Amino acid sequence: MNSHSLIHREKQILHIFSTLKSKKNISKYLIYVGKKINYSPFFLNKNNLLSGCQTKIWLFFFYKKKYLFILSYSDSIIIRALTFFLTKIYSNNLPLNIINYSSVLLKNKILKSFFSNQKNNALQIIINRIRYQAVKSLI
Repeated sequence: MNSHSLIHREKQILHIFSTLKSKKNISKYLIYVGKKINYSPFFLNKNNLLSGCQTKIWLFFFYKKKYLFILSYSDSIIIRALTFFLTKIYSNNLPLNIINYSSVLLKNKILKSFFSNQKNNALQIIINRIRYQAVKSLI
């Protein structure tokens, strides 16, 4: 899988949000998706808990044939949905592709108007952690 898959996945997600158009519709959609991801993952422990976020966010990383896979969960329904979308973009990719990829998701005009600074910071922390894990795997 190459960096084009990252671009393709991100474009698909941005397309979904562009069809929603309003903050109200985006919020409803994220709540819908977040509620669908309502389970107790095995990786909810302090080792996988991200620091620096207002809500609790867990990321779990594993490798399969040199590809990095990511699972996520949050105690906030909206952040749970957003982390789900981020893991859909980055998961199942080679670490080098992840490191070299520059996401436009947080710069998107529609999403930027929806995100508070806290949500934006949480998403940036998640992306940084994913990239850190990718770098760590190459060392």
